[in-house]
This record gives sequence, C-alpha cells and structure tokens, in this order.
Amino acid sequence: MTITTSRVSTTAALAASGVSCEAGTRTVLSGVDLDVRPGEVLGLIGANGTGKSTLLRVLAGVRPAAAGEVLLGGRPLHQISSRERARQIAFVAQEETAPSDLLVSELVALGRIPHARAWGGVDSASRRAVAEALRLVDLEYAAGQSMDRLSGGERRRALIARGLAQEAPVLLLDEPTNHLDIKRQLALLRLVRRLCRDRARTVVLALHDLDLAATFCDRIAVLHGGGLFAHGTPAEVLTASVLHDAFGVLATRVTHPLTGRTHLLFSHDESELHP
Repeated sequence: MTITTSRVSTTAALAASGVSCEAGTRTVLSGVDLDVRPGEVLGLIGANGTGKSTLLRVLAGVRPAAAGEVLLGGRPLHQISSRERARQIAFVAQEETAPSDLLVSELVALGRIPHARAWGGVDSASRRAVAEALRLVDLEYAAGQSMDRLSGGERRRALIARGLAQEAPVLLLDEPTNHLDIKRQLALLRLVRRLCRDRARTVVLALHDLDLAATFCDRIAVLHGGGLFAHGTPAEVLTASVLHDAFGVLATRVTHPLTGRTHLLFSHDESELHP
C-alpha cells in the first residue's frame, strides 16, 4: 500500500523527481517523488536500512542521484555550484567526528565558509552568526572549550550549531536527536519549529522516534520497500496499517487528555489493540 497526498512541485523549496539512490553498488531507493514546501518541517521515517541517510545526502548534493533529479527552488541541483549550494542547503550528518583540537567556536565557524570573502578572515556578520548559533543550541558556555572536552550530546549540539551558522534557507538534519536526553530533544525540535515559523527556514529531518515525528513535523515521508511508501500529514500516514507494514509493529493512536495532541501507543500483542 502506498499513500501519497501531494505531487512534486516546481515551487517547492526542495524536491526529488523520480530519484533513485545507491549505497555502494546497491540501489536502496528508486522512483522517489517528494517535495518540501517552503517553511515546513518534513520528517523522514523508516526502519533501519530503508535509505533515510542516503536520501538526505542526495537531497543535500553530497551524493549524486543514481537516476532522477533533485530541484532546489525549481533549479536542478547538479547545475548549482558547490559554493552556492552550501549557501542554500546546510546538512548535518548522523555521525560526524569533529577534530578534537578545534575549539567549539572554531567548529561552528566552519559553517561560515560558504559566506567567506576571497581574502579570508572572519567578518562581524560571521561572528554574530556563530554566537547566535551557539545561543540557539544553549552551548554558549562551551565556546572556548576544545571539542574533546564535550560530552556526546554537547558534540551533537555543536555540529548542529555549525549547520545553523551556515544560515542556509534549507536545513537537512540526519537523526538530530542522537545522543540527546529527552529535554534536549524537545528543545531542539521546538527550535526547528521556530526556525521555520520565525525565520522562514525549511527543514527535512530523519527521525527514529515516531511520536516526536508526529508531534513536530508538518508532513511525514515513510520509506519502505525500496521507495516512498507513504507521504502526508502525521494523521494521514501514521496509521496502524502503515506502521504495521513499514515497521512490523502494532500501534494505536490516542489523544492526550491535556494537550489534545495525538500520540502513538505500541503493543506486542495484537489482541491488546482495540478496533
């Protein structure tokens, strides 16, 4: 079963048209049609190995599509120079090893390279961007520390700050909540929502936590079976049948009595589910 509620649009901030992705010599995704609308949060979900990270790399231009085309603001991504692409798309990978001898502020400043002048140097705009990025992830206290002194969660936030300092209108995050405790996870995803609402950012993020995806994403794309299995709002795609087929789990939706938000409950026993 495949659910789709939108078609690729040339007015999208970022779009994949008939995209196929390879990992090594293996095709992991094929025929992906997906659009990301300006100012929205699009979540990528799927079981391990379904191609979330690979698709994000293709959308970022880090890896070429095996077939099809990625469009950035209606322009073919492969026709855009790497410098201009880096001004338009910031990508934070799932696992990155930052040089241990860099100060946190130096790492974050690497996000300003696409904006650097030919003669080098750090201008006042870049200094402000670095300071603001550290503030947004609550890491100002560590600006002068070396990366090897940070915890795993702090390193993750520093890498995200580097992506924020890039000030690109499109932000791609691969499992951004990795290594973060629940308080930091919620703070980060609230920040993502604010960036889209207040700063006109467009965000695509891969998530494992389906409940967080349901809470913070405007739309969700489910990868399964080598392609785009379902695509729509959380209410449209996070159904018991889709979750059973894509993840092999039994789930039911419940409404929080205080917030009115919908959450997912999972079961090991099919008899525990209510119709």
